[in-house]
Amino acid sequence: MRTFVAVATELNYGRAAQTLHLTQPAVSQQIHQLEKDVGVELVDRTGRNVRLTPAGLGFLPLCVETLRTADNAVRAARNSGDTDRGVVRVGFAGTLSTATVASLARAVRELYPEIELRITASHSSSGIMDLLQADNLDVGFTAMQRSVPGVSTRRLTSQRLCVVVASDHPLATKEMVRLSDFSDAPFILTDLASGLQLRDQAIEACLDAGFRPRVVQEVPDTLTVMALVAAGSGITVLPSRFTDESPGALAFLGLTDVERYFYTVVAWRSAQRFGALSRVLEVIDQQFPTAVY
Repeated sequence: MRTFVAVATELNYGRAAQTLHLTQPAVSQQIHQLEKDVGVELVDRTGRNVRLTPAGLGFLPLCVETLRTADNAVRAARNSGDTDRGVVRVGFAGTLSTATVASLARAVRELYPEIELRITASHSSSGIMDLLQADNLDVGFTAMQRSVPGVSTRRLTSQRLCVVVASDHPLATKEMVRLSDFSDAPFILTDLASGLQLRDQAIEACLDAGFRPRVVQEVPDTLTVMALVAAGSGITVLPSRFTDESPGALAFLGLTDVERYFYTVVAWRSAQRFGALSRVLEVIDQQFPTAVY
């Protein structure tokens, strides 16, 4: 079934074999055996391109769900014993959480080498909360603190929002400015489709300063935002933490008329807490003493 899902995903036997670390003949043999067991043809091999048959299309979603259930059963068994071993599914959204997760992974590996962290990146903070709610994650790092049944959250870090300009901007040498002084400036923000909290925070900061930003360009991620600002295409609002991402290319100016913060939040499934998860939360507590469980 795992082989079938790989073939259905890649629609290519060679790429599926690479994904599974198998030979291509072994993949073909497993698909043939699966079709023999199921009693119908699942993969159409008549043309140059691999396609799923109608039976294969109907089989795929339940096959994926069956594999997920099997994985959860194995994870539950591994997590039911010793608290110093098990599998903890960790997710994060955005570059703000990347360093946090990397630091956590190193600490867990050093302290609890038999705890496996399965790390997943999500496109948005809301996506992390959805995965937690659906029991597809145990711990998530996000910018969203949303009330979800069975899920607890705590703020870990905060970064004050700054206005960001190119290093050759006339005000780039200032340490503190008024955001309201940029009411006529062209803004570059992430787009709505990205689902990033930074967009909302930037707009709300401008509203706090008494104006709605004149957005001249919208892009899917913050790295592109910073690249365009560095090129002089406009300005933006970002947390101070992003100063590490572009040394010299941008100037981060503190705000005197707006006090707004961007938070990193840890969320976890408190309704189904198990030994290995408790150990991981303890490590998070050690790294971020302000977090209270």
